[in-house]
Amino acid sequence: MKEHKKRVLINARLTVSDVKQISPNFIRICFTCDKPLTVNPLWIGPHLKLLFADPKTENLTFPEFDENNKINWKDGLRERVRTYSIRNYDADTYQLTVDFIIHQSGIATVWAQQAKIGDQIGLVNMGAKCQFNDANIKDQTLVLIGDDSALPTICYTLENLPKSTKAIAFIEVNNRENVIDFPNREQITIDWTIRESGNLSQLIEKVMKLTTLPNSEKLFFWGGMEGSLAQLLRNNLKNRYSELDKIQIISYWRAGFAEGQFPHRE
Repeated sequence: MKEHKKRVLINARLTVSDVKQISPNFIRICFTCDKPLTVNPLWIGPHLKLLFADPKTENLTFPEFDENNKINWKDGLRERVRTYSIRNYDADTYQLTVDFIIHQSGIATVWAQQAKIGDQIGLVNMGAKCQFNDANIKDQTLVLIGDDSALPTICYTLENLPKSTKAIAFIEVNNRENVIDFPNREQITIDWTIRESGNLSQLIEKVMKLTTLPNSEKLFFWGGMEGSLAQLLRNNLKNRYSELDKIQIISYWRAGFAEGQFPHRE
């Protein structure tokens, strides 16, 4: 019988050490963690699960495993968890940086807009589904696709890109101020799109028009974006590259739904 890997909860307490508005859509918050974290620079599209305090009691209570190795989300804990991206981690100082995208409403948006030095939230878990040294990804050309919500994790991935790996990134943002200057690296190509208010996304059209890709067996697609767009892109890629199993397109958010009310992967 196949043994299932035991799940791990980090359950760390994060204390705000710095807050900075870096663009109209992003607030960068630096945290000091109360314990060391294992953050692998080879992770592709790393994420973390943030836990916010009970708004009524202001208590920060962490989840635990039950006897069946399932997370016990008691007392409404799951409704206070939000998934964000790792922007940076300093292993020497335990400093973790997260860029919060600002929406019109939501528990994380409200918290980030009001955050000040000394405030605390919880870190439940973190990780990534794949990394550069995985046997089926090593030496592939990485194609990154995302909207504003995936911008921080795409930045993390590109900044830690191994020298032997080529990457093509398609990034669509709502404001020109969200465009980030990357160091000029020969193996990285970035296609930026500024999405005009009310217009349809151009991400899928741009990705599917790409004709300069190498042999499809050497491709790995990773994307993060709005749910309906993610599903459409996933279907288009699978139809074009039917022999390819290295396609990971994630629903980072879905219009009109809170986290937990829609699947992140199909």
